[in-house]
Amino acid sequence: MTADSEGTASIDVFAAPVVVRSAAAQVADKIVAAIQSGRIKRHERLPPERELAKQLQVSRPTLREAFAALELAGVLESHQGRGSVVVAAPSQVANWGIEVLPTQVFEARLAVEPHLAELAAAKRYPEDIAHLREAGADLDEEYERTGAYRSDLAVHRAIARAARNPVLADALESALKYTESSRWTDLRAQALAEPRAREGHVDEVRRVIEHIAAGEGAEAASVWRAHLTYYRDEMLDGLKKESDRKPAGTTGSAS
Repeated sequence: MTADSEGTASIDVFAAPVVVRSAAAQVADKIVAAIQSGRIKRHERLPPERELAKQLQVSRPTLREAFAALELAGVLESHQGRGSVVVAAPSQVANWGIEVLPTQVFEARLAVEPHLAELAAAKRYPEDIAHLREAGADLDEEYERTGAYRSDLAVHRAIARAARNPVLADALESALKYTESSRWTDLRAQALAEPRAREGHVDEVRRVIEHIAAGEGAEAASVWRAHLTYYRDEMLDGLKKESDRKPAGTTGSAS
């Protein structure tokens, strides 16, 4: 701490802004704090949703949003008929501090990625278009061979590269780091379980690449916005359905 000649603390020690945290983030923090302290142990079940919401004095939708964040971060797993189970050890959450929820990841991506597609269409550097087409061809090949694909993030990153704006590209990477957990991977697979969903996504990838290559920025942005919106809705709907399937009387406690 710094001080002036009269011993008063300098204002620069208060430079960090006060952050108003969402109720869901605070709930997630409470659960993680209990894991860190050992009050909730690995492989233990959390109390039933209704009971926990009452104890924490939050709504059940708020609790579900916190659970979604914890599941996507690999802290909890949700099992039909068993409720939510802790899968992270205290050491794995030692530096925990959740500020980002799944809905916020999609908010950020929807704010950034359509504009990246528009910029890529405006700039159209030949080497970037070639790289983008290569990423699209790899996705096409995997889809044609297997009827599925593991991820289309290579295309998303190729579009960001083609936009030639490192600030926006960094913003995208900041959002994507929250999509790396095994839980997110499971939900992505669930969102794309239907053949028509996979076909639609691959078609959108093909279309956005062609719009970018043709310099059609507005069209590219529109396709990419629809692509992300559909993906968001399917993933979040999957989380909601899982929560709704949990029996109301599911038991289990954490000491």
